[in-house]
Amino acid sequence: MKRGGMIVCSIVAALAVTGWAGAAAAQSGSGYAFPRLHVWAYPGAFQDSTTFFPRLCVGSLGVRPDSIRQQPRTITVRFLRDRGAELRPDFGGYRVYRMEGAPDTTRAVLIRRFSVNAGDEALWHYSRVDSATRQYMCNGGVVNDSIITFVDPDSTGRFEKVCRRVDQFGRCVSIGDSVFKLVAPPGPHDGFRLWYSVTYEALNTTDNNDIDLFVPDSTNQLGLGPCGAPGDRSTCPNLNNKAYNVTSAAVEPTSGPSTNLESVAVVPNPYRATEAWDLPGGHEIHFIHLPSVAEIQIYTLSGGLVRELHHADTVRDFERWDLKNGRGQDVASGIYMYRVTAPHLEFQNRFIVIR
Repeated sequence: MKRGGMIVCSIVAALAVTGWAGAAAAQSGSGYAFPRLHVWAYPGAFQDSTTFFPRLCVGSLGVRPDSIRQQPRTITVRFLRDRGAELRPDFGGYRVYRMEGAPDTTRAVLIRRFSVNAGDEALWHYSRVDSATRQYMCNGGVVNDSIITFVDPDSTGRFEKVCRRVDQFGRCVSIGDSVFKLVAPPGPHDGFRLWYSVTYEALNTTDNNDIDLFVPDSTNQLGLGPCGAPGDRSTCPNLNNKAYNVTSAAVEPTSGPSTNLESVAVVPNPYRATEAWDLPGGHEIHFIHLPSVAEIQIYTLSGGLVRELHHADTVRDFERWDLKNGRGQDVASGIYMYRVTAPHLEFQNRFIVIR
């Protein structure tokens, strides 16, 4: 299924030129601004995924189909690499974060690292920028892998320091006998609003701490005021922050429209006054496994029409209901009937609301 491939390619081409010019400005020292990462997110699995080629340089694989495969609980995140940033002596890679429910960077979860730090060879299978030519090079040849593609939930998670040996209570048996363990977060859930952000990772020089690269906003690009004394990070904003590089709009995983109305369902059922995807001050249930076009009528058991929803979406297989009637009032607890009507097909069932 094509998803604006020509438009995205045009945008990427323009950004690639900008990134090249930025790298040249960085080399000449003519007021180069630290780059804001360009990040895109799509429901489904991008076909140009590099997941299955960890031992090869991605740029040597050649062009692959530019399309999205609809797949449950899957989001594709793509971002444009920056040559100038990768030539910094403190560049350690890229870090992908996920936010659920709202673009709140204080709750961002690290789900993937593309790292060039020592010991992270398995996390980086991309080219490296040649400092003389500014070309992406791999195995002695020029390659074209300026776009990094990550398919969530192919998450590698975060590394946590843990003891090699523990007793029956989970306590360390020997002090200093520890390793870094990979802890992967759960994949995204269909219907949840998600935001993603990508930051630059710092190159480890003394400790294996794997943190975001601190880039002082010395030119006041964020408009938060000038930095303090040189090297003083307490009063200087970090230009490499999650909010600076977050996706502009929410994206929701979906398995794609269904043609089988018998698979239509309501989640959660019963609804118990709150759900993980609820926005602050709001409540909603989801009608899932819908076709591209459908009408949804919600009734009381006595037959009174409560609300009518019109679903028309070629991407999402679900429709939200905010648990309000046609007059905008909250519905009461009880058992409700719903009827889903599509061309030449009809399905009905019931669900429960507990408030």
